[in-house]
Amino acid sequence: MDKTTELRQWRRRQIWTNLLSAWAVLFIVAALVYAILAWVQPDIATIQRALKRAVSGIKSDSNWQMFLRIAWHNERAVLIVFVLSLIPVPLLYWLNLVGTAASIGLVLYVNAGQTRVGMLILAGLVPHGIFEISCFAFALALASQLNYYIRSRTRNWRKRRYDWIGRLPWWPFIRPLLRWYLMIVVPGLLLAAAIESYVTPWLLTLVR
Repeated sequence: MDKTTELRQWRRRQIWTNLLSAWAVLFIVAALVYAILAWVQPDIATIQRALKRAVSGIKSDSNWQMFLRIAWHNERAVLIVFVLSLIPVPLLYWLNLVGTAASIGLVLYVNAGQTRVGMLILAGLVPHGIFEISCFAFALALASQLNYYIRSRTRNWRKRRYDWIGRLPWWPFIRPLLRWYLMIVVPGLLLAAAIESYVTPWLLTLVR
């Protein structure tokens, strides 16, 4: 098998493995946070006040302003993932996803304790969250390739099967990652921001 084909197969495995792992981590961490909160049983009213303070400034925004703010927040979160992947430490770039999963566990706990508040939050989370988290998971798959490339250039990986990846020129290796980011991640996050800005407010009026 030539190196081009082997690299293509390696990239495909990295994408699917990280996509599935990201969703698995999301469910596991969310369930774990939910279980811990259910065991500790913190004051629901305190959590509600914190959530209301977190979204207190959103109501005054127009849909367009909200779209721009959310789109920037989403893109910044993904860029942080790529910056962390440049550090030659495995899995460090997963921190953002773990934090997102923990927040979902919190939302589920609030939903169990206060149905009305929970429905409001779920209506504002689920529709755009499917696209947002999927794009985030795909960004993690791209970041895993970049992180492997960085680590394979900075360590002696002679015993590893893909030790030759670190010897590849940087631009031919990075170019497909950049193309996938621009063609998949960016449009997907913009779509998620549009749903959250224009569709979510309408859904919230249905469950109030």
